[in-house]
Amino acid sequence: MAAAGGHIQRLRDEATCSICRDFFKDPVTSPECGHNFCRSCLIECWGESEAEASCPHCRQSVQRRSLIPNRQLANFVEIAKNLSVQGGKEEERKGGVCEEHKEPLKLFCKVHEDPICMVCDRSREHENHKVIPLEEAFEEYKGEICRRLEILRKEREEILAFQADLDKESKDLLKLTETERLKTVENFRQLHQFLEEQEKRLLNHMEEVEKEIAGRRDEQLAKLSRKLSSLERIIQEMEDKRQQPVTELLQDVRSTLQRYEKRESPEKPVAFPPELRKQLESCDLSHLVEDVMKQLKDALLCRKQIQKDVQSFGNLQRANVTLDPDTAHPRLILSKDRKSVRCRDRLLPMPDNPKRFRCYFCVLGREGFTAGRHFWEVSVGSGERWALGVARKSVNRKGRFSLKPEEGVWAVRKWGDEYIACTSPLYSPLFLREEPRRIRVSLDYEGGRVSLSNADSGAELYTFSGASFSGETLLPYFYLWGNETHLRIS
Repeated sequence: MAAAGGHIQRLRDEATCSICRDFFKDPVTSPECGHNFCRSCLIECWGESEAEASCPHCRQSVQRRSLIPNRQLANFVEIAKNLSVQGGKEEERKGGVCEEHKEPLKLFCKVHEDPICMVCDRSREHENHKVIPLEEAFEEYKGEICRRLEILRKEREEILAFQADLDKESKDLLKLTETERLKTVENFRQLHQFLEEQEKRLLNHMEEVEKEIAGRRDEQLAKLSRKLSSLERIIQEMEDKRQQPVTELLQDVRSTLQRYEKRESPEKPVAFPPELRKQLESCDLSHLVEDVMKQLKDALLCRKQIQKDVQSFGNLQRANVTLDPDTAHPRLILSKDRKSVRCRDRLLPMPDNPKRFRCYFCVLGREGFTAGRHFWEVSVGSGERWALGVARKSVNRKGRFSLKPEEGVWAVRKWGDEYIACTSPLYSPLFLREEPRRIRVSLDYEGGRVSLSNADSGAELYTFSGASFSGETLLPYFYLWGNETHLRIS
C-alpha cells in the first residue's frame, strides 16, 4: 500500500504546474524547451508585454505564439486527478486529505500548527515555514498531550481529594451538630423533669404549710374566743357591781376583785413561730432559676460555636502539609512520606544548612501560607512532650527562643500531664475535660487567628487572636522531645 501511495504521489507531481503548484489547467508546451505550464499561469507570469518571453522553469527564450496545447497531458491530468481522488479517500481513512488540494495530509506546519499536504508545502502560504513530517508531529504533540493529560489527571485527583475532605468535614460537623442536638434535648428533658419534681415537691410542701397555718389559726382563734368570753363575763359582773347601792356593792367585793386578779394576762398569742416563716422562705426558687439560666447560657454558647464552625466551614481549606527535612533538627527522624516525625537518642549526620534547627528539636512544614483560611490535623497519641502550631518563616533556627507570639510562634504545648498555651508575657495553663489524641490546627491569616482544638470532639484548646502576620509566610510548627513522642500529620 505504501508503494502504491508513492506512485500516485509521483503521478500527481508530474501532473502539477510548477507555477501554481496545482494540477494543470489547459496545459500548453513550449516547443523551444519542452516544459509544460497552465496557459493562464504563463499569461499572468509574462504579462501583456509583446516582448520576447522566457520559460519560467529554464529561462530559455520562448515565442509567445509558438505555445502548443498539450491535449495528451490534459488527459493524463484527468487520470491523475481520478487516481488522486481514490488515493485521497484511502488517505482520508488513514489520516485525512487536504480540503483544498484533495492531497493526503503528510506534513505538519509548525507555524500554523496544522496538517498540510505536499502542494500546500510548496505554496506561498507556507513559504519559509518550518514543516515536519506528520508522523514526527504526531509523536511530538502526542507526548505533549500525554504530559498535560497527566497534569490534568493529577488536578482531578486533587479535586476528588478535596471533595472527599469536604464530605468528611461536613459529616463530622453534622455528626457534632446531631450530638449537640441530642445532648440539648436530653439536658432540657432532665431540666423539665427536675423542674416538675421541684414544682411537685414545693407545692406539696406549701400545701402542708397551708394546713399548718390554718390549724394554728383555728387553735389560736378558739383560745382567744374562750379568753374573750371569760373577760366578757368579768366585765359584765363588774359593770353590774358598779351600779349596785353601797351595801350591795361592798357585800362580797373581795370575791369580785379576786376574779379580776386571777384572769389570764392578755398577751399576744404566738400563733406562727419563726420556723414556719423560714420554711416558706426556703421555697424561694431564685437559686434554681440561676442554675437553669446558666444551663441555657451554656447551651446557647455551644449552639453559637457550632453555627460559627458551620458558617466558616465553606472557606476553610484542608492543607496538605508535609515536613521539610531541611529544617529538621539532627535528632529527628522523618518518615519517607514526610508525614510523621519521631525523636532518636543520638544526632544524625546532617548538613548544617541555614534552615535547620540546632538548639530545639523542631521541624517546620514545607508548605507556607500568606493568605486564606487553612487547617491540618496532627495525631499526638499518648506522647507526653510536644508543641504544635504555626511559626513565622523568619523564626530563629540556630539559637534559643521562647515559644511566644513575639518570637514568631503561636503554639500549644504538652509537658507531662500539663497542657499550656504559649501566650505572652506568661504561659497560660489549660484545664481540659479530656485528653486529645488528635489536634486540629486552624489558621485564619487575614483574621489574625490561630486556633488549636480537639479534632475528635471539636473542643477548643486555645485560640490566639488579634495577631498581625505582616504579610510574612507562616509555616506549620512541630516540636517534640523524648522517644515516646511520635507525631503524624493526618
